[in-house]
Amino acid sequence: MQNFSHGMQEALAIWLALLAAVIITFLIVTLISRRGSGGPSWWSRLRKAIRDPEAVREKQAKLERSAKEIEELRRYCAEVAIAAERANAMAERRRGEWEAAQRTQEAAWRAFEEAEQAVHRLRRANAFPATEDDDPENRRRDLVRMVNAAHDRGEITASDLADALMHRNGWDPRAHPFAQQLMLRKVIRDRKFHAYQEASEIERQTAKAADMAAAAKRSLDDEAFDAELRLRKATAVAPEQSAPSFRAATARS
Repeated sequence: MQNFSHGMQEALAIWLALLAAVIITFLIVTLISRRGSGGPSWWSRLRKAIRDPEAVREKQAKLERSAKEIEELRRYCAEVAIAAERANAMAERRRGEWEAAQRTQEAAWRAFEEAEQAVHRLRRANAFPATEDDDPENRRRDLVRMVNAAHDRGEITASDLADALMHRNGWDPRAHPFAQQLMLRKVIRDRKFHAYQEASEIERQTAKAADMAAAAKRSLDDEAFDAELRLRKATAVAPEQSAPSFRAATARS
């Protein structure tokens, strides 16, 4: 019993010495940490966080706000990406309309040039002497037949046909066949030129619409890129939110 009692005293002394060494070491580390940082020690901050439930709730609320902001930013990225895709489709469609209007304008100009050349050819032919038909009725019938055939081919409008049949706006049934043919070619040329002017106006409008659609596409592309960068930065600050946020944003975009 004496030996057992003596052994217990030695063990107790050893444990007390170890405990004292731990306490002294802890006090030294705390003092050094406080002097080095100029603020409360890590132990004080940990104890305050544990003993202060308000700080814990505030930290939890901050994490929740960060998660909500990331979710809102992820949703915004998806919406902007969808808008950018629609703007891209609209820009492609407007560009296609503009290219079609350009082809129509070029075709209208070629038709006008052909009509102008026909007028020049008739003017040169009219400079040479030709046998004239003195019967006014034959010339009138030739005029009626000529303008009706041109109307059937779609070269003149119904209004032009009415002017020729009613002998208005320069139409003379007694004129020489060369003069009547030249008059018809001039009417056709003027109509072709009017069609070219209309095609040019449509081309200008479609070009303006294509430029506006392209500008909207570029703006939305830039906005989508900036939103993606903001999302990456936000998820980098909150690593626990980064993986699901990035995957969700990629899937929605």
